[in-house]
Amino acid sequence: RALLVGINYVGTGGELSGCHNDVINIKKYIMEVHGFEEDNIVVLMDDGENAEPTGSNIMRELERLAEESESGDSVFFHYSGHGASIRDDNGDEKDGMDEALCPIDYATNGLLRDDTIYTSFIAAMQEGVRAICLMDCCHSGSIMDLPYTYRPGSGDNVFVQNPRFKFGKFLRIFGAAVREVFK
Repeated sequence: RALLVGINYVGTGGELSGCHNDVINIKKYIMEVHGFEEDNIVVLMDDGENAEPTGSNIMRELERLAEESESGDSVFFHYSGHGASIRDDNGDEKDGMDEALCPIDYATNGLLRDDTIYTSFIAAMQEGVRAICLMDCCHSGSIMDLPYTYRPGSGDNVFVQNPRFKFGKFLRIFGAAVREVFK
């Protein structure tokens, strides 16, 4: 399963021009090279043809990816659009800033913070699910708040530990999930 999001913000002061092409090219790539079936790919674009990339649509589809995936599955999430760095609202970021995605309706419904994406998508995945996430936006390096990031082209092409990752956040989310199960 895959979720591909491309937002050009047509008609706004922050209009972009390549995000739709990114989604088209990524869709072709994952189908031709990795065998993803079109029926298992959700596309959200502000092109008038696909479902709108609103915050609620993006989150609903990320939650669906997490919910429907089982151990051994590979899921793919691609986002091409604006990203932002905003003041941390819960004190879990060393630098005092949350990273966020900017859905098409961000001006009226807000940004999608890294904490929300982590809780609803990453932490909700079953063990053994491989999630490949390709973010083409500013401030995307830690948008998933993961303990490691992959740094291609660094010579070794290795995973690098994220010094800003807080295991406390992971343990709080995990603890809340365990408490919910054993209510």
